[in-house]
Amino acid sequence: MMAPSGRRDAVQTLTRRGLSQRKACAYLGLSRRISSYALRQPAKDQALTETLLTHSPQVPRFGYRRMAAWLAMGEARVRRLWRSLGLNIPKRRPRRRRSGSDIRLPGAMRPNAVWSYDFVHDQMVDGRRLKLLCVIDEHTRECLAIEVGASLRAQDVILTLSRLMRLYGKPSFVRSDNGAEFTATRVMRWLRDAAIGPAFIAPGSPWQNGFVESFNGKLRDELLNREWFRSRAEAKVLIERWRQFYNEQRPHSALGYKPPASVRRGWREPDNIQAELIA
Repeated sequence: MMAPSGRRDAVQTLTRRGLSQRKACAYLGLSRRISSYALRQPAKDQALTETLLTHSPQVPRFGYRRMAAWLAMGEARVRRLWRSLGLNIPKRRPRRRRSGSDIRLPGAMRPNAVWSYDFVHDQMVDGRRLKLLCVIDEHTRECLAIEVGASLRAQDVILTLSRLMRLYGKPSFVRSDNGAEFTATRVMRWLRDAAIGPAFIAPGSPWQNGFVESFNGKLRDELLNREWFRSRAEAKVLIERWRQFYNEQRPHSALGYKPPASVRRGWREPDNIQAELIA
């Protein structure tokens, strides 16, 4: 029929109109104990309510599912309190349906199989521009680097990829759009010498690079739209701090609400190493 609180309100409404409590409960088909029952749930929910109110300002773009995973709490209970506290994120306006091919390039089946990279643009308080080079691993969804500068050229792309290869190993492919920084002769020659295959998406088809496009949306929604950078140095510190949070703590829905870094660590467990040797 309705929630317990609504049933109690219905009984009280009828009693205020002149019906006895017995007749009001009989009319509504409810037990007479509903009016005298003392609620115990508010006391049990007090600690969780305080926890949600403490942590939600830190990650205001989290929904209840990601918050429940982050705090290791029951999803149904967090959902109920999330609504009562008015913490729901406003729904975005639906986007127009795109036209064109829905074919996506094959995804990665293991870490370091495919890296994706793309540029994100922003600006500081004084209007100076920022250019961010984001590199992710398509299998682990881990953000390997966010390079920040006033302008990033083909040489900066090469230096970033070289540094990441020393840290994580060499990928089989790198996926990108057809921007000038990615198709430059210097970049193509470097990829060829490193025996790395470029995987360019079709022109005007950003959905084919969906992993990095999805990451760029999270970066803008959870950080860039919230911060006003006063200097390039401050931007580098805050962006790197968010990158570490994204990799090590932020639950990722596509990974069963596990943080991306845990997938890379789990891949090196003995069972996976043995499977690699057999293959």
